[in-house]
Amino acid sequence: MNQETIEDFKQKHFENYKNAVLETLKNNTISLFDDDVLFLLKKPPLDSMDIIKCKFLELAKRHRTIIQADALDKILENYRKKIITYIPSWKKIRIEELQKNIISFSPKKESDVIKFNKKDFIPLNRKLKKTMKADISEVIDKKIVKNVNLLFTKKIEKKDVSAISNEMIKFVSSTYLKQLLESIDFKVIVKDTTLINGVREQGERFLFTKMNSYLLNEDK
Repeated sequence: MNQETIEDFKQKHFENYKNAVLETLKNNTISLFDDDVLFLLKKPPLDSMDIIKCKFLELAKRHRTIIQADALDKILENYRKKIITYIPSWKKIRIEELQKNIISFSPKKESDVIKFNKKDFIPLNRKLKKTMKADISEVIDKKIVKNVNLLFTKKIEKKDVSAISNEMIKFVSSTYLKQLLESIDFKVIVKDTTLINGVREQGERFLFTKMNSYLLNEDK
């Protein structure tokens, strides 16, 4: 086999390696958002697991007031339906930021491979969290806060409506949002670690084939 053919095989092997790492990144990100994050945002399988619904009902009970269950279900359905539409843009941020390191990778030594370290995720996750917080806050405001008064019948006195709705608004805009972002943070950290390991495995596979393939080694 001549030198030109060997170099062609090496280049093809290298491109296949980069594509495999890109695919690992994309699959990792899809799993993060379409499985882990979506699970936190979509309607829970049981009403007892619905943090917002349980809190609103608990506040109403504490104030000895009945709220309209159908209206609450509709508000929460609209909130969840809207917030889920942001998932593609969050995925795009993560993939576009991390794929820069993959696309620009150019080995200086024979043993060089693409690597991700925990510090590589710090600026990305800071940007992602800021974006997600802004998006979720906006949807909470538009779909829940602005519709809280729809939960009450005309029979309830205005002062009672004001007291309960203020507590509801404070909960979704502060406590709930904080808890949700912390839960997402945890999911992100786990997936970051999985990605680091997955990319390392791709690198090990690349080097093993590179060093042991007869097609890629003119000396063998």
